Amino acid sequence: MRLVLTRRLPSEARLARDVKHPQGARTPLLRAGTLLTEAYVEGLEREGIHAVYVDDRQSAGIEASDPLREETRQQATLAIGKLFASEHLAAGQPISDELVGEITQVASLIAHDICLSETALYAFVDLASADSYTHRHSLNVTVIGLLIAKKLFEEHGWTDYKGRRRFEDIDQKLARLGLGLLLHDVGKLAVPKSILHKPGPLTAEEWEVMRQHPVAGEQILDCELVSPLVKGVVRSHHERWDGSGYPDRRVGALIFQFARVAAVADVFDAVTSDRVYQKGQPPHVAVAEVRRGRGTAFDPEVVDIFERVVAPYPPATDIVLRDGTTAVVGSAEPPCLHLPVVRLLHAPDGTPLPPNEIDLASRPELAPAVGEIVEIAAAA
Repeated sequence: MRLVLTRRLPSEARLARDVKHPQGARTPLLRAGTLLTEAYVEGLEREGIHAVYVDDRQSAGIEASDPLREETRQQATLAIGKLFASEHLAAGQPISDELVGEITQVASLIAHDICLSETALYAFVDLASADSYTHRHSLNVTVIGLLIAKKLFEEHGWTDYKGRRRFEDIDQKLARLGLGLLLHDVGKLAVPKSILHKPGPLTAEEWEVMRQHPVAGEQILDCELVSPLVKGVVRSHHERWDGSGYPDRRVGALIFQFARVAAVADVFDAVTSDRVYQKGQPPHVAVAEVRRGRGTAFDPEVVDIFERVVAPYPPATDIVLRDGTTAVVGSAEPPCLHLPVVRLLHAPDGTPLPPNEIDLASRPELAPAVGEIVEIAAAA
């Protein structure tokens, strides 16, 4: 399979994967195997779906792996949709025990999938439309954050309230973190939609309102069933390592460890996602953004783990090598996620090439630097 921009789809292209309904409905918009006629392509564009996975001869055998089971992703999408559609919460009232229980169950399912997943990395491009950003962002941040945290806790331990590194009960801590990640943006329910969905830059006054959402989220979660660990993620996911974040301007290790993980996952997904006011960037641009924030915006330890679990060039995406050759990424494996195995497509002059594979770990001079805008990625 191969990820292709909707506007660049070749004639007679067939879907390699279902195109999911943005709100998590069980029936997909289009099913795998569908021949993408002009009418279907126009419909995808209207829905804000700007890229799809297709089957073609050049990418035969290449797969883009999702760390979540399909049932988990669907259940999570429905639960998040219910959360953000709650008029009860939007009115500023505390979350109900029933909704806490539902979201907690979903967080446990996601953590379970992450712990059992055969892949230990995030090499997946979400095809959400800008209109469904809030829902899909919460789920993606949860998956990315838990992949980071799993390796972080296994190698360095989780930090308790006394600052001690501990290695027991990691599965339980991952489930708690997962709940915090799912709920990290719940405070945006208190932000006026005119600000939240504004198609242009926010004014200083509007930014001040937006910056209140972590505190509003903590207030919404004023419920005995919600752990202080979860509330800490919600309140502090916009804190920054150098003290430049909000709402409390905490510095370094004074920032709750779970929130430091959430901060990295949040920024990566925000950069790669289509939003009302900007197009998403390719994953390698977001990886570079996180890397630049190491030691200033983000905990260096978390960033080091992040670079080992998030692929800048996911399988099934196109890439332009330094010599101008176009290829499709076949696979990416630690410790060389930035040097994937690629399958050649076209010479610099556009001439089709035999589908030979090159391991860029053995030909690093051909690999683009992470962050360079030289990739024909579907998120661009």
